[in-house]
Amino acid sequence: MTAEKPTLMTAIKRGLHRRCPACGEGRAFKGYLKVVDACDHCHTPLGLYPCDDGPAYVTMIIVGHIVIAPLFMFDSVFMHYPFEILIPSSIAVMGALTLWLLPYIKGGFLGLVWHHGLKQR
Repeated sequence: MTAEKPTLMTAIKRGLHRRCPACGEGRAFKGYLKVVDACDHCHTPLGLYPCDDGPAYVTMIIVGHIVIAPLFMFDSVFMHYPFEILIPSSIAVMGALTLWLLPYIKGGFLGLVWHHGLKQR
């Protein structure tokens, strides 16, 4: 008896929670960004699915839209705050938001790649 493969959205949601996209029970990462070789619950070989540059690009796009876009949209931000405060605080917020989002985006990307069966050669 084999279990049915979860839907694409279920696999991505499980990955966003940093869980195995196949079962949703086992952990998908050991440490901050290192994908486990195999799920400890269902033994799915998660280490075979490449998640290298895609999550970083998606994270940069999201963070850029959250932090940089409002700076260009609102002239009042540039008029009321000096650049000596605005630039370092923007860089700090971008760095913190990037480091916080990256593991979750990588998990969702792992769910996407796993669902489509795109293994490394």
